Amino acid sequence: MIKFLLLGSNAAIVIFFTVFCAGNALLGDYFSSSDFIYNAETAYIEELRAFVQKESIPATDTSRLGEWAHKKGISHFTISRNRILIYDSTYSDTVILGQTEAEALHYNWQYFHSVLFSDGAADVYIYANYEMKYYILFYTFDAILSMFIWIILFALGIRKEVKYIQQLSYSVTQIELGSLNSEIPVKGTDELGTLAHGLDQMRLTLIEKEENEKQMKAAQDKLVLGMAHDLRTPLTGLMTFLEIAKKQQLLRECVNYIDKAYAKSTQIRDLSNQLFEFFLINSEEQPMKLENSEYLEYALGEYLSELCGLLEMDGYQIAIDRLYWESVQIQICTDYVGRIIDNLVSNIKKYADRTVPIELSAEYSESYAAITIRNKSAQANQYVHGTGIGVKNIHTMMAQMNGICNVRIEPDYYSIMLSFPIIVSKNTASDT
Repeated sequence: MIKFLLLGSNAAIVIFFTVFCAGNALLGDYFSSSDFIYNAETAYIEELRAFVQKESIPATDTSRLGEWAHKKGISHFTISRNRILIYDSTYSDTVILGQTEAEALHYNWQYFHSVLFSDGAADVYIYANYEMKYYILFYTFDAILSMFIWIILFALGIRKEVKYIQQLSYSVTQIELGSLNSEIPVKGTDELGTLAHGLDQMRLTLIEKEENEKQMKAAQDKLVLGMAHDLRTPLTGLMTFLEIAKKQQLLRECVNYIDKAYAKSTQIRDLSNQLFEFFLINSEEQPMKLENSEYLEYALGEYLSELCGLLEMDGYQIAIDRLYWESVQIQICTDYVGRIIDNLVSNIKKYADRTVPIELSAEYSESYAAITIRNKSAQANQYVHGTGIGVKNIHTMMAQMNGICNVRIEPDYYSIMLSFPIIVSKNTASDT
């Protein structure tokens, strides 16, 4: 806009002075070559004649003639005879009669009027700025014309920007109405271009947010549907066993079906706990706080020992030949790691083959320290169903600890790798 203002002002100034010079020349030529000034003097000449005749004033009575000219607002008043100046209103000194010639008499002679004074006739020239009002009108017109041209040039210059602003306004209205696929045009790198880029990024963010919400809703719908199915299966079995138990006559046979019903109740409890944990983790508004960094062995060793102990108590064998510790430090949330171990134990008890050892191993890179748990999958039966909600919980908790959870499913084996970002490497620790 500053550029258009400067261009418009420069053009207006050039036009103003061009018209000013040309108009002054034309007006000056008209006033000098026409009878305008001569005719404009006529009214003053008639008043002077009446005044001179009434008062019997001679041409040499310069004081009374000067007072008259001053009262009439005459800017230039001369009296001469035979081109010899008698009186000139522009002179402050007294004019010596018959001995003074004025150069102006040679330029203004065509405007002279003959007036009969008491001491004889004399040539009179009267000038009262007759043409000044025309010059003022012309200068006003010239200024208005230049300002108008300035405004026109500025308006034409910013017309493109105004149209662009209208485009942005229309695009914002479309976004407000919910049409997020209407792309916002980004033109240039000025303030409007930056604004358009920001609006387009906002549009893309809204699209991404809307898509994420759709995906989240679809995932939740799928989760709820899967959980409803998984809860219905053991619940049906529970009700069946309870109905059979009610019909039994002997306590021994009744206890057998009660044990089966208890197993189904445990299955339902585990599913409901996982579902509760899933929504609890995803609905936590407060940012999760990590513990101070400590060496990997001390951070995870106790939890892995607990995992091994729980599995061994249930009849599983553990292979830790490839589990070793390096001097690297990580940060964890103890609450989340405890939940992860519980999920892993629950999943292994459900799906792992008891006859094949559970393998624990460690891997290290420049940025991550990873713990992998690998087991052989047991043959599925009619009572084993899975929604994957436990693994989803592990993924979410690892992500909130800035870690990564990778799952690998092979024909006979299942493995899950938990990768924790390294805060202090062994090289840094040794240098310290």
